Amino acid sequence: MTEPATAERPISRRFALTLAGIALLAFAVRLAYGLAAHVPSGVGDDLWYHEVANGLANGHGFIDPFVSLGRDGAVQLGLSGHRLPTAFHLPLFPAVLAVGSELGATSYDAHQAIGWALGAGTVAVVGLIGRRLGGERLGLIAAVAAALYLPLAINDSLLMSESLYGLLIAVVLLCALRVRETPSGRRAALLGGAIGLAALTRSEALLLVVLLAPVVWRAGGRRLRNATLVCAGVALLVVPWCVRNTVVFDRPVGLTTGIGSILAGANIDSTYHGRLLGAWDPLGSYRTPAGRTLVRNEAVQSGRWRADAGRYVRHHLGRVPVVVAARIGRTWSLYPLAPAEKARFASNYYRRLNSVEYLALATFLLAVCLAAVGARAMRRASGPLWLFAAPMVLVTVISAVGYGDVRFRQAADVSIAVLAGVGAQTVVSRGRRREA
Repeated sequence: MTEPATAERPISRRFALTLAGIALLAFAVRLAYGLAAHVPSGVGDDLWYHEVANGLANGHGFIDPFVSLGRDGAVQLGLSGHRLPTAFHLPLFPAVLAVGSELGATSYDAHQAIGWALGAGTVAVVGLIGRRLGGERLGLIAAVAAALYLPLAINDSLLMSESLYGLLIAVVLLCALRVRETPSGRRAALLGGAIGLAALTRSEALLLVVLLAPVVWRAGGRRLRNATLVCAGVALLVVPWCVRNTVVFDRPVGLTTGIGSILAGANIDSTYHGRLLGAWDPLGSYRTPAGRTLVRNEAVQSGRWRADAGRYVRHHLGRVPVVVAARIGRTWSLYPLAPAEKARFASNYYRRLNSVEYLALATFLLAVCLAAVGARAMRRASGPLWLFAAPMVLVTVISAVGYGDVRFRQAADVSIAVLAGVGAQTVVSRGRRREA
Protein backbone atom coordinates (compact mmCIF):
# COMPACT_ATOMS: atom_id res chain seq x y z
CA MET A 1 0.00 0.00 0.00
CA THR A 2 1.06 3.60 -0.59
CA GLU A 3 3.09 5.30 2.11
CA PRO A 4 1.55 8.51 3.56
CA ALA A 5 4.29 10.65 2.03
CA THR A 6 3.45 9.29 -1.42
CA ALA A 7 -0.29 9.76 -0.88
CA GLU A 8 0.25 13.42 0.00
CA ARG A 9 1.99 14.23 -3.27
CA PRO A 10 0.11 16.71 -5.50
CA ILE A 11 -2.34 15.14 -7.92
CA SER A 12 -0.95 15.11 -11.44
CA ARG A 13 -2.80 16.89 -14.23
CA ARG A 14 -3.05 13.64 -16.19
CA PHE A 15 -4.68 11.85 -13.27
CA ALA A 16 -7.13 14.68 -12.65
CA LEU A 17 -8.22 14.85 -16.31
CA THR A 18 -8.52 11.08 -16.65
CA LEU A 19 -10.50 10.83 -13.42
CA ALA A 20 -12.83 13.58 -14.64
CA GLY A 21 -13.37 11.62 -17.86
CA ILE A 22 -14.21 8.46 -15.89
CA ALA A 23 -16.67 10.46 -13.77
CA LEU A 24 -18.35 11.67 -16.97
CA LEU A 25 -18.58 8.05 -18.12
CA ALA A 26 -20.21 7.19 -14.80
CA PHE A 27 -22.72 10.01 -15.26
CA ALA A 28 -23.56 8.72 -18.75
CA VAL A 29 -24.14 5.17 -17.48
CA ARG A 30 -26.46 6.44 -14.77
CA LEU A 31 -28.28 8.78 -17.11
CA ALA A 32 -28.92 5.97 -19.60
CA TYR A 33 -30.30 3.66 -16.93
CA GLY A 34 -32.38 6.35 -15.23
CA LEU A 35 -34.07 7.42 -18.46
CA ALA A 36 -34.67 3.83 -19.56
CA ALA A 37 -36.16 2.80 -16.21
CA HIS A 38 -38.59 5.78 -16.15
CA VAL A 39 -39.32 5.15 -12.47
CA PRO A 40 -41.92 7.73 -11.29
CA SER A 41 -45.26 6.08 -10.48
CA GLY A 42 -47.61 5.90 -7.52
CA VAL A 43 -46.54 7.02 -4.06
CA GLY A 44 -42.97 6.01 -3.30
CA ASP A 45 -39.81 7.19 -1.59
CA ASP A 46 -38.58 8.78 -4.82
CA LEU A 47 -41.67 10.98 -5.06
CA TRP A 48 -41.39 11.78 -1.35
CA TYR A 49 -37.89 13.17 -1.90
CA HIS A 50 -38.98 14.99 -5.06
CA GLU A 51 -42.03 16.66 -3.51
CA VAL A 52 -40.38 17.53 -0.18
CA ALA A 53 -37.44 19.09 -2.03
CA ASN A 54 -39.75 21.34 -4.02
CA GLY A 55 -41.67 22.16 -0.85
CA LEU A 56 -38.43 23.20 0.85
CA ALA A 57 -37.60 25.45 -2.08
CA ASN A 58 -41.04 27.02 -1.77
CA GLY A 59 -40.54 27.73 1.93
CA HIS A 60 -42.85 25.04 3.32
CA GLY A 61 -40.22 23.24 5.37
CA PHE A 62 -40.25 19.49 5.94
CA ILE A 63 -43.94 18.83 5.30
CA ASP A 64 -45.55 15.46 4.48
CA PRO A 65 -46.16 15.49 0.71
CA PHE A 66 -48.82 12.77 0.68
CA VAL A 67 -51.27 13.30 3.55
CA SER A 68 -52.87 16.14 5.47
CA LEU A 69 -55.28 16.66 8.37
CA GLY A 70 -58.94 16.88 7.43
CA ARG A 71 -61.56 19.11 9.10
CA ASP A 72 -62.73 16.13 11.14
CA GLY A 73 -59.24 15.74 12.60
CA ALA A 74 -58.53 12.54 10.67
CA VAL A 75 -55.47 11.97 8.50
CA GLN A 76 -56.42 11.88 4.84
CA LEU A 77 -54.66 11.27 1.54
CA GLY A 78 -54.00 14.45 -0.42
CA LEU A 79 -53.03 17.95 0.61
CA SER A 80 -56.44 19.63 0.79
CA GLY A 81 -56.32 19.76 4.60
CA HIS A 82 -53.89 21.10 7.18
CA ARG A 83 -50.30 20.25 6.25
CA LEU A 84 -48.41 17.98 8.65
CA PRO A 85 -44.72 18.07 9.57
CA THR A 86 -42.61 15.07 8.66
CA ALA A 87 -39.40 13.31 9.57
CA PHE A 88 -40.32 10.09 7.79
CA HIS A 89 -37.05 10.18 5.85
CA LEU A 90 -33.75 11.85 6.63
CA PRO A 91 -33.33 15.52 5.63
CA LEU A 92 -30.06 15.80 3.74
CA PHE A 93 -31.01 14.29 0.37
CA PRO A 94 -34.19 16.38 -0.08
CA ALA A 95 -32.19 19.42 1.07
CA VAL A 96 -29.62 18.77 -1.67
CA LEU A 97 -32.41 18.38 -4.23
CA ALA A 98 -33.96 21.60 -2.93
CA VAL A 99 -30.80 23.47 -3.93
CA GLY A 100 -31.50 22.33 -7.49
CA SER A 101 -35.13 23.38 -7.12
CA GLU A 102 -34.02 26.85 -6.04
CA LEU A 103 -32.03 27.07 -9.27
CA GLY A 104 -35.05 26.08 -11.34
CA ALA A 105 -34.45 22.32 -11.55
CA THR A 106 -37.85 21.34 -10.14
CA SER A 107 -38.89 18.47 -12.42
CA TYR A 108 -38.56 14.81 -11.57
CA ASP A 109 -35.98 14.28 -14.32
CA ALA A 110 -33.96 17.27 -13.09
CA HIS A 111 -33.85 15.80 -9.60
CA GLN A 112 -32.82 12.47 -11.10
CA ALA A 113 -29.96 14.27 -12.84
CA ILE A 114 -28.73 15.50 -9.45
CA GLY A 115 -28.64 11.87 -8.33
CA TRP A 116 -26.64 10.93 -11.44
CA ALA A 117 -24.17 13.70 -10.67
CA LEU A 118 -23.84 12.52 -7.07
CA GLY A 119 -23.12 9.02 -8.36
CA ALA A 120 -20.42 10.40 -10.63
CA GLY A 121 -19.00 12.16 -7.58
CA THR A 122 -18.85 8.82 -5.78
CA VAL A 123 -16.76 7.43 -8.62
CA ALA A 124 -14.36 10.37 -8.39
CA VAL A 125 -13.90 9.90 -4.64
CA VAL A 126 -13.34 6.15 -5.14
CA GLY A 127 -10.55 7.15 -7.52
CA LEU A 128 -9.00 9.33 -4.82
CA ILE A 129 -9.24 6.46 -2.34
CA GLY A 130 -7.49 4.13 -4.78
CA ARG A 131 -4.77 6.72 -5.34
CA ARG A 132 -4.07 6.91 -1.62
CA LEU A 133 -3.98 3.13 -1.39
CA GLY A 134 -1.66 2.40 -4.28
CA GLY A 135 -0.94 5.36 -6.49
CA GLU A 136 -2.62 7.04 -9.43
CA ARG A 137 -2.84 3.89 -11.55
CA LEU A 138 -4.81 2.07 -8.88
CA GLY A 139 -6.95 5.17 -8.41
CA LEU A 140 -8.01 5.14 -12.06
CA ILE A 141 -8.63 1.39 -12.06
CA ALA A 142 -10.84 1.68 -8.96
CA ALA A 143 -12.73 4.60 -10.51
CA VAL A 144 -13.44 2.59 -13.67
CA ALA A 145 -14.65 -0.32 -11.52
CA ALA A 146 -17.04 2.01 -9.68
CA ALA A 147 -18.23 3.68 -12.89
CA LEU A 148 -19.18 0.38 -14.54
CA TYR A 149 -20.30 -1.52 -11.44
CA LEU A 150 -24.00 -1.81 -12.25
CA PRO A 151 -25.43 -2.39 -8.74
CA LEU A 152 -23.90 0.93 -7.69
CA ALA A 153 -24.95 2.68 -10.91
CA ILE A 154 -28.56 1.45 -10.65
CA ASN A 155 -28.95 2.72 -7.09
CA ASP A 156 -27.56 6.08 -8.19
CA SER A 157 -30.09 6.33 -11.02
CA LEU A 158 -33.47 6.03 -9.31
CA LEU A 159 -33.90 9.27 -7.36
CA MET A 160 -33.31 7.68 -3.99
CA SER A 161 -31.08 8.75 -1.11
CA GLU A 162 -28.55 6.06 -2.02
CA SER A 163 -26.98 8.34 -4.63
CA LEU A 164 -25.96 10.82 -1.92
CA TYR A 165 -25.32 8.09 0.63
CA GLY A 166 -22.81 6.35 -1.64
CA LEU A 167 -20.90 9.59 -2.13
CA LEU A 168 -20.79 10.27 1.61
CA ILE A 169 -19.70 6.71 2.41
CA ALA A 170 -16.83 7.17 -0.05
CA VAL A 171 -15.94 10.44 1.69
CA VAL A 172 -16.06 8.68 5.08
CA LEU A 173 -13.65 6.02 3.81
CA LEU A 174 -11.32 8.66 2.40
CA CYS A 175 -11.37 10.62 5.67
CA ALA A 176 -10.76 7.46 7.71
CA LEU A 177 -7.86 6.55 5.44
CA ARG A 178 -6.34 9.98 6.05
CA VAL A 179 -6.72 9.54 9.81
CA ARG A 180 -5.02 6.15 9.59
CA GLU A 181 -2.11 7.60 7.63
CA THR A 182 -1.51 10.71 9.74
CA PRO A 183 -3.81 11.04 12.77
CA SER A 184 -4.68 14.58 13.82
CA GLY A 185 -7.49 16.40 15.55
CA ARG A 186 -8.56 18.12 12.33
CA ARG A 187 -8.72 14.86 10.39
CA ALA A 188 -10.65 13.16 13.18
CA ALA A 189 -13.20 15.99 13.27
CA LEU A 190 -13.60 15.80 9.48
CA LEU A 191 -14.22 12.07 9.74
CA GLY A 192 -16.90 12.72 12.35
CA GLY A 193 -18.48 15.35 10.14
CA ALA A 194 -18.55 12.97 7.18
CA ILE A 195 -20.22 10.27 9.28
CA GLY A 196 -22.73 12.86 10.55
CA LEU A 197 -23.65 13.86 7.00
CA ALA A 198 -24.03 10.20 6.02
CA ALA A 199 -26.29 9.66 9.05
CA LEU A 200 -28.48 12.56 7.91
CA THR A 201 -28.92 10.64 4.67
CA ARG A 202 -29.36 7.12 6.04
CA SER A 203 -29.50 6.77 9.82
CA GLU A 204 -27.65 3.44 9.98
CA ALA A 205 -24.44 5.32 9.16
CA LEU A 206 -24.27 6.15 12.88
CA LEU A 207 -22.98 2.61 13.40
CA LEU A 208 -19.82 3.63 11.57
CA VAL A 209 -18.77 5.49 14.71
CA VAL A 210 -18.41 2.10 16.40
CA LEU A 211 -17.25 0.13 13.36
CA LEU A 212 -14.48 2.59 12.49
CA ALA A 213 -13.35 3.07 16.09
CA PRO A 214 -10.58 0.45 15.67
CA VAL A 215 -9.20 2.39 12.68
CA VAL A 216 -9.03 5.62 14.70
CA TRP A 217 -7.60 3.91 17.77
CA ARG A 218 -4.90 1.93 15.93
CA ALA A 219 -3.80 5.02 14.03
CA GLY A 220 -1.99 6.18 17.16
CA GLY A 221 -1.45 9.81 18.09
CA ARG A 222 -3.73 11.28 20.73
CA ARG A 223 -6.25 8.46 20.56
CA LEU A 224 -8.76 9.66 23.14
CA ARG A 225 -8.79 13.18 21.74
CA ASN A 226 -9.27 11.94 18.19
CA ALA A 227 -12.06 9.55 19.17
CA THR A 228 -13.79 12.36 21.04
CA LEU A 229 -13.50 14.66 18.04
CA VAL A 230 -15.04 12.02 15.77
CA CYS A 231 -18.03 11.76 18.12
CA ALA A 232 -18.23 15.56 18.43
CA GLY A 233 -18.23 15.95 14.65
CA VAL A 234 -21.12 13.52 14.36
CA ALA A 235 -23.09 15.12 17.20
CA LEU A 236 -22.63 18.63 15.83
CA LEU A 237 -24.52 17.69 12.67
CA VAL A 238 -26.98 15.10 13.97
CA VAL A 239 -28.22 16.58 17.26
CA PRO A 240 -29.92 19.69 15.78
CA TRP A 241 -32.13 17.52 13.59
CA CYS A 242 -33.01 15.29 16.55
CA VAL A 243 -33.90 18.38 18.60
CA ARG A 244 -36.08 19.68 15.78
CA ASN A 245 -37.93 16.35 15.63
CA THR A 246 -38.40 16.23 19.39
CA VAL A 247 -39.86 19.74 19.45
CA VAL A 248 -42.09 19.24 16.39
CA PHE A 249 -43.53 15.91 17.54
CA ASP A 250 -43.62 16.81 21.26
CA ARG A 251 -41.77 13.70 22.40
CA PRO A 252 -38.22 12.30 22.20
CA VAL A 253 -37.48 11.44 18.58
CA GLY A 254 -34.24 10.33 16.98
CA LEU A 255 -33.27 10.89 13.38
CA THR A 256 -36.43 9.58 11.75
CA THR A 257 -40.03 8.55 12.39
CA GLY A 258 -39.90 6.03 9.54
CA ILE A 259 -38.53 3.16 11.61
CA GLY A 260 -41.98 2.08 12.81
CA SER A 261 -43.26 1.68 9.26
CA ILE A 262 -40.15 -0.29 8.30
CA LEU A 263 -40.49 -2.70 11.20
CA ALA A 264 -44.24 -3.14 10.78
CA GLY A 265 -43.93 -3.84 7.04
CA ALA A 266 -41.05 -6.28 7.60
CA ASN A 267 -42.66 -8.27 10.42
CA ILE A 268 -45.97 -9.48 9.08
CA ASP A 269 -47.31 -12.72 7.59
CA SER A 270 -46.46 -11.75 4.01
CA THR A 271 -42.77 -11.22 4.84
CA TYR A 272 -42.41 -14.29 7.06
CA HIS A 273 -43.76 -16.68 4.41
CA GLY A 274 -43.95 -16.94 0.62
CA ARG A 275 -42.68 -14.60 -2.09
CA LEU A 276 -41.91 -11.69 0.22
CA LEU A 277 -39.91 -13.75 2.71
CA GLY A 278 -37.24 -11.48 4.17
CA ALA A 279 -38.44 -8.45 2.22
CA TRP A 280 -40.68 -5.49 3.07
CA ASP A 281 -44.38 -5.38 2.24
CA PRO A 282 -45.27 -1.85 0.99
CA LEU A 283 -48.82 -2.28 2.27
CA GLY A 284 -47.92 -4.44 5.25
CA SER A 285 -47.83 -1.69 7.84
CA TYR A 286 -51.38 -0.64 6.89
CA ARG A 287 -52.64 -4.15 7.60
CA THR A 288 -51.52 -4.00 11.22
CA PRO A 289 -53.82 -2.76 14.01
CA ALA A 290 -51.89 0.54 14.18
CA GLY A 291 -52.00 1.01 10.42
CA ARG A 292 -55.75 0.77 10.04
CA THR A 293 -56.25 4.16 11.69
CA LEU A 294 -53.46 6.70 11.22
CA VAL A 295 -52.83 9.46 13.73
CA ARG A 296 -51.59 12.98 12.97
CA ASN A 297 -48.34 12.69 14.96
CA GLU A 298 -45.75 10.69 13.00
CA ALA A 299 -43.77 9.86 16.14
CA VAL A 300 -46.85 8.44 17.85
CA GLN A 301 -47.73 6.47 14.72
CA SER A 302 -44.19 5.13 14.50
CA GLY A 303 -44.35 3.99 18.13
CA ARG A 304 -47.62 2.17 17.51
CA TRP A 305 -46.13 0.41 14.48
CA ARG A 306 -43.05 -0.59 16.47
CA ALA A 307 -45.31 -2.09 19.12
CA ASP A 308 -47.18 -4.07 16.45
CA ALA A 309 -43.90 -5.36 15.03
CA GLY A 310 -42.63 -6.31 18.49
CA ARG A 311 -45.77 -8.32 19.23
CA TYR A 312 -45.57 -10.10 15.89
CA VAL A 313 -41.92 -11.07 16.40
CA ARG A 314 -42.61 -12.37 19.92
CA HIS A 315 -45.41 -14.58 18.56
CA HIS A 316 -43.24 -15.93 15.71
CA LEU A 317 -39.82 -16.36 17.32
CA GLY A 318 -39.33 -19.78 15.76
CA ARG A 319 -39.52 -18.25 12.29
CA VAL A 320 -37.07 -15.39 12.96
CA PRO A 321 -33.83 -17.26 12.04
CA VAL A 322 -35.23 -18.19 8.61
CA VAL A 323 -36.46 -14.65 8.02
CA VAL A 324 -33.15 -13.08 9.05
CA ALA A 325 -31.24 -15.43 6.75
CA ALA A 326 -33.56 -14.48 3.88
CA ARG A 327 -33.11 -10.76 4.64
CA ILE A 328 -29.34 -11.02 4.50
CA GLY A 329 -29.57 -13.21 1.41
CA ARG A 330 -31.72 -10.64 -0.40
CA THR A 331 -29.29 -7.81 0.34
CA TRP A 332 -26.31 -9.86 -0.86
CA SER A 333 -28.12 -11.25 -3.94
CA LEU A 334 -28.07 -14.79 -2.53
CA TYR A 335 -31.83 -15.14 -2.18
CA PRO A 336 -34.01 -16.01 -4.06
CA LEU A 337 -31.70 -18.59 -5.59
CA ALA A 338 -33.04 -18.33 -9.16
CA PRO A 339 -31.66 -15.31 -11.10
CA ALA A 340 -34.99 -14.95 -12.91
CA GLU A 341 -36.83 -14.65 -9.61
CA LYS A 342 -34.34 -12.06 -8.37
CA ALA A 343 -34.83 -10.01 -11.53
CA ARG A 344 -38.62 -10.30 -11.42
CA PHE A 345 -38.75 -9.18 -7.81
CA ALA A 346 -36.49 -6.18 -8.48
CA SER A 347 -38.58 -5.03 -11.42
CA ASN A 348 -41.97 -5.63 -9.79
CA TYR A 349 -41.26 -4.03 -6.41
CA TYR A 350 -38.49 -1.52 -7.09
CA ARG A 351 -39.10 -0.61 -10.75
CA ARG A 352 -35.64 -1.73 -11.86
CA LEU A 353 -35.17 -2.93 -15.44
CA ASN A 354 -35.74 -6.67 -15.53
CA SER A 355 -33.38 -7.30 -18.45
CA VAL A 356 -30.51 -5.35 -16.86
CA GLU A 357 -30.81 -7.23 -13.56
CA TYR A 358 -29.08 -10.28 -15.06
CA LEU A 359 -26.13 -8.14 -16.14
CA ALA A 360 -26.11 -6.42 -12.75
CA LEU A 361 -25.92 -9.81 -11.01
CA ALA A 362 -23.04 -10.88 -13.26
CA THR A 363 -21.27 -7.58 -12.56
CA PHE A 364 -21.76 -8.10 -8.83
CA LEU A 365 -20.30 -11.61 -8.92
CA LEU A 366 -17.29 -10.46 -10.95
CA ALA A 367 -16.71 -7.52 -8.60
CA VAL A 368 -16.93 -9.78 -5.54
CA CYS A 369 -14.35 -12.16 -7.01
CA LEU A 370 -11.97 -9.29 -7.78
CA ALA A 371 -12.67 -7.77 -4.35
CA ALA A 372 -11.70 -11.08 -2.71
CA VAL A 373 -8.38 -10.98 -4.59
CA GLY A 374 -7.95 -7.35 -3.58
CA ALA A 375 -8.76 -8.06 0.07
CA ARG A 376 -6.17 -10.84 0.18
CA ALA A 377 -3.54 -8.57 -1.37
CA MET A 378 -4.41 -5.78 1.07
CA ARG A 379 -4.18 -8.15 4.02
CA ARG A 380 -0.77 -9.41 2.92
CA ALA A 381 0.44 -5.82 2.64
CA SER A 382 -0.94 -5.01 6.11
CA GLY A 383 -3.33 -2.55 4.51
CA PRO A 384 -6.51 -1.11 6.04
CA LEU A 385 -8.73 -4.10 5.24
CA TRP A 386 -11.10 -3.54 8.17
CA LEU A 387 -11.81 -0.03 6.91
CA PHE A 388 -13.39 -1.51 3.79
CA ALA A 389 -14.98 -4.46 5.60
CA ALA A 390 -16.82 -2.16 8.04
CA PRO A 391 -19.50 -1.03 5.51
CA MET A 392 -20.12 -4.69 4.67
CA VAL A 393 -20.71 -5.49 8.31
CA LEU A 394 -22.97 -2.42 8.53
CA VAL A 395 -25.29 -3.44 5.70
CA THR A 396 -25.46 -7.04 6.95
CA VAL A 397 -26.51 -5.95 10.44
CA ILE A 398 -29.07 -3.47 9.12
CA SER A 399 -30.57 -6.06 6.78
CA ALA A 400 -30.88 -8.59 9.60
CA VAL A 401 -32.67 -6.10 11.84
CA GLY A 402 -34.80 -4.44 9.15
CA TYR A 403 -35.35 -6.26 5.86
CA GLY A 404 -33.44 -7.38 2.81
CA ASP A 405 -32.95 -5.11 -0.20
CA VAL A 406 -30.05 -4.69 -2.64
CA ARG A 407 -30.45 -0.91 -2.14
CA PHE A 408 -29.17 -1.34 1.39
CA ARG A 409 -25.90 -2.68 -0.03
CA GLN A 410 -24.89 0.77 -1.28
CA ALA A 411 -22.31 1.37 1.45
CA ALA A 412 -20.80 -2.08 0.92
CA ASP A 413 -20.84 -1.62 -2.87
CA VAL A 414 -18.55 1.39 -2.51
CA SER A 415 -16.07 -0.79 -0.60
CA ILE A 416 -16.47 -3.60 -3.13
CA ALA A 417 -15.64 -1.20 -5.98
CA VAL A 418 -12.44 -0.09 -4.21
CA LEU A 419 -11.36 -3.65 -3.42
CA ALA A 420 -12.26 -4.77 -6.94
CA GLY A 421 -9.89 -2.10 -8.24
CA VAL A 422 -7.14 -3.45 -5.97
CA GLY A 423 -7.94 -6.97 -7.17
CA ALA A 424 -7.89 -5.99 -10.85
CA GLN A 425 -4.48 -4.35 -10.46
CA THR A 426 -3.20 -7.40 -8.58
CA VAL A 427 -4.36 -9.75 -11.35
CA VAL A 428 -2.79 -7.59 -14.06
CA SER A 429 0.47 -7.29 -12.12
CA ARG A 430 0.65 -11.05 -11.66
CA GLY A 431 0.06 -11.57 -15.37
CA ARG A 432 2.86 -9.20 -16.27
CA ARG A 433 5.25 -10.92 -13.87
CA ARG A 434 4.49 -14.29 -15.42
CA GLU A 435 5.09 -12.93 -18.92
CA ALA A 436 8.42 -11.50 -17.77
